Amino acid sequence: MTNNGALTSIALAINGAILYPMITLLRYPLAVLLALRAAAVTARDNYENGKLVLKGQRDAMNVARQQARELMFVIREILKPILGAEYSELWNALGLFGSLEIPQNIDELILLLESVVAYLTANPSVGAARNLTAADAQAALDALKDARKAVIDQEDAMTNLLTIRDQKFAAVRKGLRGILHELEDILDPLDPRWKAFGFNMPGADEMPEVVTNVTAILIGPNAAAMKWGASARAGYYRVWRRVIGLDAEPVAVGSPADLDFTLENLPAASTIEIYISAVNNGGESALSEKITIVTH
Repeated sequence: MTNNGALTSIALAINGAILYPMITLLRYPLAVLLALRAAAVTARDNYENGKLVLKGQRDAMNVARQQARELMFVIREILKPILGAEYSELWNALGLFGSLEIPQNIDELILLLESVVAYLTANPSVGAARNLTAADAQAALDALKDARKAVIDQEDAMTNLLTIRDQKFAAVRKGLRGILHELEDILDPLDPRWKAFGFNMPGADEMPEVVTNVTAILIGPNAAAMKWGASARAGYYRVWRRVIGLDAEPVAVGSPADLDFTLENLPAASTIEIYISAVNNGGESALSEKITIVTH
């Protein structure tokens, strides 16, 4: 059962407890059901909100990374007249090893900025012409570290929020099983109140299959003969008709036990849709595919 399915099921159980307060649920009374659902909803919402927060923090981290890289591009250009336009070991002091490429990886970028702060602190005149100081590099470094820490902290929080969400929904599912067992001791297997709690009647048959092979032919100006194939588990059938332009929805017009039926008193010069459903004590199938007839 999905989480949404669990919430739907416990909402039905709550509805049953409200409708039938005379049914005494000892382990899972109404107050407990309400608390279980509320806790699950809160845990779900906290987790979903946490995902939004995490996305925002990841976006902020990417902004901080881009700003740090842009600062590094500027610093690299400033230092090329001093350290060389191509890579040499002189660039190692700045934290660039093997090439002048500015890393995308945040951890590598943090290490680079730490070296840059140290270099600009030791050589304050380097950025003087561009009004660039070690404090500027330190600010970019701090912003990147803070953004990365916020993401890591939120990822840890998400792990906890997910655990709590799963625990609360597990409690809902356990509660639903508990209600089922309690009702088994209280209600008859064919008591219709099972459905008020969102459960099928234990003593009822499985719902019938949808009816197929429906046919209808006019046998007079205002009558039609119908036939259809047997539906597995059907106790009887229900015939529905809808007169186009008159009925908004199909209307039940008969409940035969056999596989045929005569529709009578049909309106003249009308288009009529016909459907069949199968019924037993477990419920009613969906309507068959429509058959359309036109009276003269």
